[in-house]
Amino acid sequence: MSLVFAVTFVLLSVAGLLVVVRLLLGTTTLDRIVAVDVLVTLVVAGTCVGMGLQQDGSNIALLAAFALLAFIGSISTAKLIEKKEPYR
Repeated sequence: MSLVFAVTFVLLSVAGLLVVVRLLLGTTTLDRIVAVDVLVTLVVAGTCVGMGLQQDGSNIALLAAFALLAFIGSISTAKLIEKKEPYR
């Protein structure tokens, strides 16, 4: 079972590295906003996998609140940027 957790952590780390590259090299502001949202999602997923590895579910409510807050922040920022930038 620990092999599954190790493979999952490696895949999440590779995805995080690719998202950071997209965050730094993004061509538009919306690309960067989506990259930040995906990065937050990967952090939440990695924390969930770590909780599964330790068999401790005490932080599930905190992770759900953090993910919801990040989602609402990304949506509101995207709506503000959409009004300022023309479509490309």
